[in-house]
Amino acid sequence: MKNIRIIFMGTPLIACDYFKVLIENKYNVIAIFTQPPRKKGRGMNLQQSPVHDESLKHNIPVFHPINLREQKNIDLFIRLKADLVIVMAYGLLLPKEILEAPKYGCINIHLSLLPRWRGAAPIEHALLNGDEKTGVTIFRLVNKLDSGPIISSKFLKIENDMDKNDLTLKLNQIGKKLLINSLSNYINNQITLINQNDNDATYAHKIHSGDRKIDFSSSVDDVYNKVKAFSPNPSAWCVIGKENIKIIKCKKKHIESLPSIIVNDKFHLGCKDGLIEPLIVQREGKKPMNINEFLKGFHFIVGQKINA
Repeated sequence: MKNIRIIFMGTPLIACDYFKVLIENKYNVIAIFTQPPRKKGRGMNLQQSPVHDESLKHNIPVFHPINLREQKNIDLFIRLKADLVIVMAYGLLLPKEILEAPKYGCINIHLSLLPRWRGAAPIEHALLNGDEKTGVTIFRLVNKLDSGPIISSKFLKIENDMDKNDLTLKLNQIGKKLLINSLSNYINNQITLINQNDNDATYAHKIHSGDRKIDFSSSVDDVYNKVKAFSPNPSAWCVIGKENIKIIKCKKKHIESLPSIIVNDKFHLGCKDGLIEPLIVQREGKKPMNINEFLKGFHFIVGQKINA
């Protein structure tokens, strides 16, 4: 069973964990598909994706087509004669010709309990919406976004103080075990696939900078959830004076407070029905710092408007 020919498709660091667990468990990964090198950093040098870098350690061929719908790329894929494709945060939609080519199809690891939070940013949206639970779903890909039949899933309770980084780590621990525990039964046709109910679907759209801006006229719970959803990177932010300030970690209090102002000299920030107490913040062009360091060098006025 472990001799079946697997193509792994993934790009960011989060996908490396799943590629590595396949290698550790002696699965026959014959090729990697990942996003092309991109210009990044201050020098704007071309950088390979984390999955690309990891694949080189194992001498596995790497392909990074810009468009999988081009016939030359479909032909390339078919020539590889894959039995199974495993996808984790690849970044390109797979055309019908690729979805239907492998004997065991194409399966995807998704960090939510589908059909809730289909789409690009399920972890962020689960936190933004104050969900009490989430999980990992492995499902067979069809020609519609994150809507194929479910192979296996496992839930995780979201603790009150979990941020994006905490939740991602927990979900990956679950996801790696779930993948390895599911593969044998799936390949041996010992799993009954469960169709998703489209009526229960919600969608986790890609996050943009404006989505991370904190609206302090909203509830303290919503503000607190937004900070957690984007912590530690790329972080939720607001404007104080003329400077963008990132809030990376905070506490919340449900007390009477005026929204959208700096409440006191401790830099507590008012919301509709409470306030948040920033603990770790980041000024423009500077590294994250705890609130005591921040207060030594940042000048503000109690009662000052936020995002004014």
